Amino acid sequence: MKNDLARRLFGGRALPSPGAAEFEVIHRRAGVSVRYYAPAGAPDSRPQPRTPLVLVPPLAADIQIYDRRNQHSLVAYLSARGFDLYLIDWGWPTRADDRRHLSDYFAALLPEMLNRVRFHSGRRRLSLHGWRLGGLLALCYAAVSPADDVAGLVLLDTCIDYAVEPAPDRPRDRLRRQAGRWRRLAGLRASQLPVSALHMPSWLQSIARHAVLGSTQPPDDDALRSRAYPGGVVADVIDHLWTDNALAAGRLPAANAGARLADVKVPILFIADADHPACSPVCGDRLAAVVGSQRVEREWTHGDPQHPACGALMARRSWSRLADWLIALDDEP
Repeated sequence: MKNDLARRLFGGRALPSPGAAEFEVIHRRAGVSVRYYAPAGAPDSRPQPRTPLVLVPPLAADIQIYDRRNQHSLVAYLSARGFDLYLIDWGWPTRADDRRHLSDYFAALLPEMLNRVRFHSGRRRLSLHGWRLGGLLALCYAAVSPADDVAGLVLLDTCIDYAVEPAPDRPRDRLRRQAGRWRRLAGLRASQLPVSALHMPSWLQSIARHAVLGSTQPPDDDALRSRAYPGGVVADVIDHLWTDNALAAGRLPAANAGARLADVKVPILFIADADHPACSPVCGDRLAAVVGSQRVEREWTHGDPQHPACGALMARRSWSRLADWLIALDDEP
């Protein structure tokens, strides 16, 4: 309520609060909005400003995790490194959004939000930083968009191969095998079920995040509270990711998708938490095998012990690595 009042009184600019970076909401539609964080560092001496960087979160993550406190604020760090920084806020999906599928996000909503970033920044080429399912959305967007639209992709803890290193007792793998069994015996696909039946509310998603990943960590504090998953997205995860393992085969997680991951030609930096239960080193190797990019760099790190559920996103070592990598891209001839 406080932030809503601030937006009404100050034209979209949020009031600064202890440990929170100041931002401006530059676009909002269908419950989705785009935040802009101005560079906080010294003016860049380059003739041209750096390529704008857009953070693409997972659908169900509370985006407060990107800016928790000054010492744990990714947006503050990247702003201090001189980036014009944008953050997609997917909002809080309700049952009215249950007909949304993954393709609605990466082929419709995300392109609209990025076009607003281009209008605001005056720059056509953007760099994308995607975490977990946000990395999947950024990767699929790069497959369906013109090659010149994306300068580089940074993917954090993004699972590419859902069949890798199966564990008989891991809940996610048990559910994946069960979904495959329903497909073989009855021809049943999750997309045949009413999307309202697959709606995953925030409280259930919070439980599932720990149960499906087999995490032994307790739920984090309010800054990590989950948002809902629309029923159509849940159906896509079951059908295209868990059962068909589409990404590992180079396909997009959508029915009748014309593009493939081989259409992704941009440089990619893949960073994952070595302790993440669902993203092994094979995921980085599989990514390099299915995309058309000539440059795929892979790096493993260890998450911040204060925020173990956040993996590579809160690993301070990854912050400097991704910033240096993106700056190097700009400096290349």
